[in-house]
Amino acid sequence: MTAYTMPQPGKAITVSAFSPARMHATSILLVLIVMIVVASIFIPDFASANNISAILYTAAPVGVAAVGLALITLSGNLFVLSLSSTAALAAIIFASMLGAGYPLAIAGALLTGAVVGSMQGAVVVGFKTNPIITSIAATSLISAAGQYLSGGRTVLASGDVGWLGNGQLFPGLPVQALIFIAIVAIVEFFIERSRMGRELRLTGMNRAAAKLAGLRSSPAAIISYLVAGSAAAAAGVMIAAQTGAGNMRVGQDIDFSAIAAVLIGGIGIKGGKGRIIDAAVGAVFVAVLSNILLVYGFSYEVQLMVKGLAVIFSVILGAAFAKEKN
Repeated sequence: MTAYTMPQPGKAITVSAFSPARMHATSILLVLIVMIVVASIFIPDFASANNISAILYTAAPVGVAAVGLALITLSGNLFVLSLSSTAALAAIIFASMLGAGYPLAIAGALLTGAVVGSMQGAVVVGFKTNPIITSIAATSLISAAGQYLSGGRTVLASGDVGWLGNGQLFPGLPVQALIFIAIVAIVEFFIERSRMGRELRLTGMNRAAAKLAGLRSSPAAIISYLVAGSAAAAAGVMIAAQTGAGNMRVGQDIDFSAIAAVLIGGIGIKGGKGRIIDAAVGAVFVAVLSNILLVYGFSYEVQLMVKGLAVIFSVILGAAFAKEKN
């Protein structure tokens, strides 16, 4: 048997964009580019600063949540269905604490997400529970906490966070897009260049082999849940900053949109396959597709149907490339 030697921290594993392992993600990126170019030509004002901002305002919260979710998927724990409830709870806490200053409000919301996420991770890792069922149970508890804190009402933000909700570095580039890019870069670096990130990915590839190799599989999995909870909370803060309020309806479709972004982007549902930037591309893909459908006047229900079809197509595409790789 050949022993596995882990690449040294700080060195990324280089894989060609057109190799079988990366063809799914590369194909989606190329389709996204074509979709943007065609829409810019045939849809009036699609490439305007206002519309680009609208797309990025939609993509940023979903993309941040998808980046966190991607860690869980890469670790081999499928998905969580508690992102929306975590985002809503964080939005309520953020809006409630804003009077004490936005740094404290943001910290309180992110800490809440980190605690919620790490507790789910501890249950999944410690008791070997099904990750999806665990997240469903967590959703009930999180929603109950949000209802209790808000009294079932909308909590209005008492401070000014216009810079975070609607601020732009320049027309067409919102502050939230910069935050999104920064989070993608940080988490991508963690996965690709840190030892813990490598261990997380290798655990997703083969949990039994990772355990035999002495990798820190359990801490890596818990960290993935902690980051996912924090990312969902950050998404809730971003949405609350846009609307100036928090309630349990904030980010109600984040679960589906984040899962769609992860799958469409090319991250393997079985774990270990894909990159964080793939989830980010998937989020932008979903946002651009939704914007095009909205411009053409399609209803929300039709948009959901098209997103669902896009997910199915992406899964089929991924299976086809995986078969070719094998």
